[in-house]
Amino acid sequence: MKKYQKSNRRYFIGALVSILISTCFGVVLQFFKGDVLDFAVEGDVQNAIYYAVLLIGFIFCEVFGFYLYDRFSAKFVVGCTSELKRDVFESIINRSYVDYKESPQGEYIATYTNEADLIKERRFGMLPMFWEILFKIIFVSVALFILDWRIAIITITLLTTPLYIPKLIEKKLQQAQNDYVQSVEANLSKVNDWLSGFEIIKNYSVEKKIIERFKSVNDDTMDKLLRDSQLGNISRLISTLISYLSYFIVLVCSTWFVLRGDFSAGDFFVAIGMIDQLSYPLISLAGIKRQLIAIKPTISEMEEFLEMPEEIHGTDGVEKLNSNICFNDVSFSYDGERFVLDKFNLTIGKGKRYLLKGPSGCGKTTAINLLLKYYDTAIGKIEIDGRALDTICSTYNLITVVRQEAILFHDTLRNNLTMYQDIDDVRLIEALKSVGLQRYAEVQALDDIVTEGGDNFSGGEKKRICLARAMLRDTDVMILDEPLANLDMATAERIEDLLLSIKDKTVLIVSHQFTESKLQNFDEVIDFVAE
Repeated sequence: MKKYQKSNRRYFIGALVSILISTCFGVVLQFFKGDVLDFAVEGDVQNAIYYAVLLIGFIFCEVFGFYLYDRFSAKFVVGCTSELKRDVFESIINRSYVDYKESPQGEYIATYTNEADLIKERRFGMLPMFWEILFKIIFVSVALFILDWRIAIITITLLTTPLYIPKLIEKKLQQAQNDYVQSVEANLSKVNDWLSGFEIIKNYSVEKKIIERFKSVNDDTMDKLLRDSQLGNISRLISTLISYLSYFIVLVCSTWFVLRGDFSAGDFFVAIGMIDQLSYPLISLAGIKRQLIAIKPTISEMEEFLEMPEEIHGTDGVEKLNSNICFNDVSFSYDGERFVLDKFNLTIGKGKRYLLKGPSGCGKTTAINLLLKYYDTAIGKIEIDGRALDTICSTYNLITVVRQEAILFHDTLRNNLTMYQDIDDVRLIEALKSVGLQRYAEVQALDDIVTEGGDNFSGGEKKRICLARAMLRDTDVMILDEPLANLDMATAERIEDLLLSIKDKTVLIVSHQFTESKLQNFDEVIDFVAE
């Protein structure tokens, strides 16, 4: 977290300077209060009015300094949080596909929202407050020594006692916080799964069952939150009781000094004001210390999350296919026992069209994922233009993949087609026409909003939008993984014709349901057999 604090240190320094100025005015005006009272008691109206005016001026200066402190500290907290969330999102996006799939999507959402917000509140938000209170404690303590060293020693000794309370229950505070964070992650993961399967839940009429399961998970999360809050409440209760007891003792001592004649009425008034200024900051400091202690495990987990290991094994990427792609005796197993691919051989020539067909689980998609470097081959090797795949860091710039599920974003049709690249509208309209989407092939329609998941389009339209997007990317190799899945016969036949009309690209189609009479249009049909 230090790098975020460092990059926003100008705001932090601004907050420190502002609170330093505000605290100076706040402490000095306490003495003016005593002077006003003493001169009023003595009947010296002129000096009483003079110091009253000074008192009002110092109050305004204190308030304005605190206003500046609020502004700078807010910028510091927002700046740190913004950079943290940016890094969390970048860490997620920059993971390999395989690494990403190792954790439920809900856990990523929990890290981006709950954990980042906890760090914002209990680390970034606490740091300016810590220094604000520390400055006040130091200045008020110095002022008390100026007033009377006996009162200063008694006050500081008694009022600092609550600071040790959080340390006594440090492990319990950290454990409670960690349990709550993990529970939230599990909760969000479940909620994300259930909402992803919303249609299935409605179709099977299991709303009550899902609600019951949610209640169980949510109750567990709330129990953890309550435990975390209760520990904080106990810490605050003990700290507050000790502070008030200390305040009472100091008050008695100050009264005794007045009775002995060591203090004037004004001195007594100043002393009580100083104690008020010191007691609340010390109680607050104990709470801030508790928050900073409790957040440590979450910070450690966040730093570990952000330290994404490098998975790139090659030296550079590849963007063009000059000759061919070769699978040479490639074998692969997910579990280290059963081979999904066993001594698989295939040569894919530039500009040719291939169909990989066979039943589910026979290795078609696995072969594609190996070419995309999602996994490493166990035996054998894959070569692109005679170059071993394990010496290449990425094949994304060479290959465009269209998966079975049509993925569309909640954005304009234009942005879904261009994927935020600068592509002329004329090309977009031509691409839509080429995939049979003439009704959207006009400039005005490009600004139409695609709802979440593309639910305002039919299944066939979504497939064709994804196909148009892939063609616009203009890579040498295009892979279409089960492009006919979940389509009616008429739509499937139109999609088949569109796929077969693709020219000037190396096309690999993974499908187990392509029309038999159209197989002759492929340069090669590779039959996969399930083990």
